[in-house]
This record gives sequence, C-alpha cells and structure tokens, in this order.
Amino acid sequence: MQTLVVYYSRSGSTRTVATALAHGVGGTLRELVDANARTNLFLAAMAALFRRSARLVNPDYDVAGYETVVILTPAWVGNPAPAANTFLRTVNLTGKKVLIVALGESGENLATSSHLEQMARARGGQVIGVHHIHGLNSSGKAGPSATVEELEKAGQRLADVLQEPHNQED
Repeated sequence: MQTLVVYYSRSGSTRTVATALAHGVGGTLRELVDANARTNLFLAAMAALFRRSARLVNPDYDVAGYETVVILTPAWVGNPAPAANTFLRTVNLTGKKVLIVALGESGENLATSSHLEQMARARGGQVIGVHHIHGLNSSGKAGPSATVEELEKAGQRLADVLQEPHNQED
C-alpha cells in the first residue's frame, strides 16, 4: 500500500504527527508550504475563517502513484488552514483512499472534519476515516493534553489504523 502523507504545519504539531505517521507506514511525506508565513495570528485566523486558499511554494498535487492519501491540517477557528484548502481544491483524489486528520487546541472539531470530508469527496476521494488530535497551542507550546511525545504516539496510532486489514481492501 503506497501512502502519501500531506500536511501543513505552522507551529509544529501537525509536522510531528505527519512525520511519525509517514515513518510508521513507510509512506512519502509532503509538506504544504504557504508562501505567506502566517506569522500574524489574527490574519491567519481570518484567512481560515473565510476558508481562503493559499499560494503554495512548489505545489505538487500529483497523487497518481499512491493508493492512500492522508491529509493533515491544523484547525484554526473551526476551519482548515488555507494551505490545506488549496491542496483539497486542486488535487484529483479519484480512486484514492483518504484519511483526514485535524489538529487543534480543543481536539475534536466536527465542523472542520465535515468540511474536509466534503472537500475530499468532491475531489473524488473515498474517505476512510477522520481523526482529531489535540495539537500545540498557537504559541507552539504544548496544551494541557499535547506533548511532542503524545503527538508522535498519535502519529504512530494513525499508522496502525492505516495498516489494519479493513483499510487495505476495497
């Protein structure tokens, strides 16, 4: 099973989970790099709130060589980061299994996951799961339930989920 792990990370939470997940499944890691560094938290939140897209540095939307695509994004004010919006508005996921992972300070965010799920399905993807993870807070420090070690373990657990037999069959 060839797996592509696509992620955007501003504070490092999503990168930590994505790296552990890719390592756990032997997958390819692809970072979405926003041309706008999103250092102004208010402007970043507004861009997410209005579901804006981002201009990506060296965008690569080719997923042809992969059976499964994992998309990881932070949840900002209840919405995906603009870089994730751009990827999901552009990529062709036809015939691909898609696992969605949203990280946020508050953990589960059904509005974010629902929106991501709709976007993936609109691009032809077969969503096999949606997961929520407590991430680091906006300053990059661990929240009450997120440490780097816990984020790595979350990535490893997601790798285990992907390797379960029911996810390898159509």
